[in-house]
Amino acid sequence: MQFKELSEIFEELEKVSSQTEMIQILADIIKKADPDEIDKICYYTLGEIAASYKKITLGIAEKIVQQSIALAVNVDIDVIKNITNNIGDLGEVAFETIKNSSNHFKDYFDAENGLTIKEVDNGLVKIATSNGSGSAEMKKKTLAAMLSIVSPIERKYLVRLVTRTMEFGVGEATVLNALATAFLGSKKEKPKLERAHNVCSDIGLIARVLDKEGIQGIMKIKITLHIPMRPMLAQRVHEFSEIKQKIDSTIIAAEEKYDGERIEAHKDGQEVTLFSRRLTDVTSQYPDIVENVKKYIKSDQAILDGEAVAYNFKDHEFKSFQKLMQRRRKYDVKEYMKDIPVRYMVFDILYRDGRSLMKKSYPERRKNLEEIIENNKLIKAAGRRLTDNLDGIDEYFQECLDKNLEGVVCKSCSDKSYYQAGARKYYWIKWKKDYASELRDTLDLVVIGAYSGRGRRRRTYGSLLCTAYNPEYDVFQTVCKLGTGFSDEELEKLPPKFKQHLRDNKPARAEVLKSVEPTYYFNPNIVVEVLGAELTKSPIHTCAQDEAGKGISLRFPRFIRWRPEKSAEEATTTTEILEMYQKQ
Repeated sequence: MQFKELSEIFEELEKVSSQTEMIQILADIIKKADPDEIDKICYYTLGEIAASYKKITLGIAEKIVQQSIALAVNVDIDVIKNITNNIGDLGEVAFETIKNSSNHFKDYFDAENGLTIKEVDNGLVKIATSNGSGSAEMKKKTLAAMLSIVSPIERKYLVRLVTRTMEFGVGEATVLNALATAFLGSKKEKPKLERAHNVCSDIGLIARVLDKEGIQGIMKIKITLHIPMRPMLAQRVHEFSEIKQKIDSTIIAAEEKYDGERIEAHKDGQEVTLFSRRLTDVTSQYPDIVENVKKYIKSDQAILDGEAVAYNFKDHEFKSFQKLMQRRRKYDVKEYMKDIPVRYMVFDILYRDGRSLMKKSYPERRKNLEEIIENNKLIKAAGRRLTDNLDGIDEYFQECLDKNLEGVVCKSCSDKSYYQAGARKYYWIKWKKDYASELRDTLDLVVIGAYSGRGRRRRTYGSLLCTAYNPEYDVFQTVCKLGTGFSDEELEKLPPKFKQHLRDNKPARAEVLKSVEPTYYFNPNIVVEVLGAELTKSPIHTCAQDEAGKGISLRFPRFIRWRPEKSAEEATTTTEILEMYQKQ
């Protein structure tokens, strides 16, 4: 398939405001694709060049892209910089400026009659693997050669792919819907793909296996070292007494709940890989955890689930998530490692020496974990208490608060307490200090729009339109406008923060009524933690709408913090909000 055909599909997707139409367009192009192209179509649609866990980066900055465009059009770089300042979108700059250019860099990349998807992949791989002396020149001229070969519409999307700005508001769930439609006849078959996708987070691999082996091949996909799994998530309850009602076992394990970063650690001999809850490779950010897993996990192969927590060893005190995030940097990692030491608190084991433990009960998995972990101050099994009553849970909860922890996660000890990747079940229930106050619970919401500011906010956004995620329909439904809780500095940063997520029309996966239509729309990518006073019925919001057309709205919402570690699909769900509303 020619990249031009795919680019025309991308152009069409940008204009689509119906999710059903978007799924059908993707399903049609997937059905037409050759077997060796289908994975790349999935990646490119999501704005990636490969599965995120593979950590394949192009290493090409905006300045290099501008230089490539200048070389392709044979003009001075300042001309391109001026055009970029006027237009903003480098994809549009490439579309508008490169006219009938010839390839002066055939030695770097050559092709005839445009580029196929496979040739685009070859070029991107060449750019990504160019390292060392002269690599910047290689990247620049390879991209210039590719831009010189293709049509204007291809240039636009090639540049957007390189700069990671090719966003259509499409999430992995949408691509799974399209794959189910293309190969299984209906998006209703998506749950058959979700199980495999939760275990193997590579959407391209799912597509290839489905194309080659059908649903039988999908059912064979299993947990694999160095391919991240989607983490199991905890449910929430409104009343403390519900913990005993919801959990299906007499004995409950109350575990410490940390304010850190979820880390899935894969150990294979002396090779250790770390993944965040967004399934990205964060190994380079935590060299201390890598060494401690190698040294203190007494098993040749293991996949662990736990949390990296900033810790003050002098005062024996857990520190906040914000403190930990200072470790998430490309440079000076060792220096920050000394200033902000971490503990890796491990609360589960999913794989041990060639054997999946996912279908083992929580007590069996904990036993396996305790057998292989050598507890010390740097890496420990999560603290917990086994109890059969609420008083025991509450006592341990108070002890956790005294240690500056968030609260507890209560876990079922039943025979069926399996590890369910990507699921949010009542086998795990979180109880935080926020819940202990009068329904002033926080929600993790997805920003999909903004309103123009007035007065002192005239240079920024006046408020943000926030949504909850409805996983059943793969849509984002509005909950509130968020305008309070921001410092002046945070307000000033809002436009640049959302700049790359701006779009001309409503995202296809957003359900927004005209009465709350924002001035600007964004692709649903950024998650924000919001504190609210009360949930009420509202005729202007779409979250969990009833038969009368009234949704649920959050009253007096206030900004707490950004949640960069969470994807949009990990936000608070509409079902959770409905349950919270019903229990007020």
